[in-house]
Amino acid sequence: MPILRLPKGSLRDEIRIPLYDTITLESGYTPAGQRQFFSSVQGKPKSRTNLKANNILENSVSYRVQGLALDVENIYHANKAVIPLLIQNSSVRVRIGEKDYWEGASLFLSGRMNEMTAGPAASTHQRLGDVAVQAVMLQGKHVIDINPLQGFFAEWNVGDLSAAETALVAIAANTRLHFVFSFKGLLRRPVQ
Repeated sequence: MPILRLPKGSLRDEIRIPLYDTITLESGYTPAGQRQFFSSVQGKPKSRTNLKANNILENSVSYRVQGLALDVENIYHANKAVIPLLIQNSSVRVRIGEKDYWEGASLFLSGRMNEMTAGPAASTHQRLGDVAVQAVMLQGKHVIDINPLQGFFAEWNVGDLSAAETALVAIAANTRLHFVFSFKGLLRRPVQ
């Protein structure tokens, strides 16, 4: 149950805002393995995360999770196969406190893939992510509350790829892809 009043009786402010974090894949990365969103937020700009500390919200701040999403955009033709292969061969597990609250194929979190090719064949724009606000929606009794100072993370697991697939998911030199995981819902904080 979320804390709606602070110890001295004052109410908390409630705003609709996503909690998000980014994992950046650059040339030379190892495709298979585990990566955690929200576990390495120090030093990242606001365009990559809005968390202030690794795996927790600050004191007196809670969050009501009403949706989940995984998004990425690609503007580099040389990276055209990376997104589809990583999404087809990966899963995500969401842990809040001591419990896993969601686990499934990355495809369920990302919605659908949109691809637009304009002009010369070498120009490509891909967008992974549903056109809606979130691909996974939680409503009613199924919302998840993250309490103040409670640990949480989203673990992205990329499975073993064949040798041919590993070659196709190599990020081209001087390019990168930013995978963004987000919780959609309500941030509750002390009234300022």
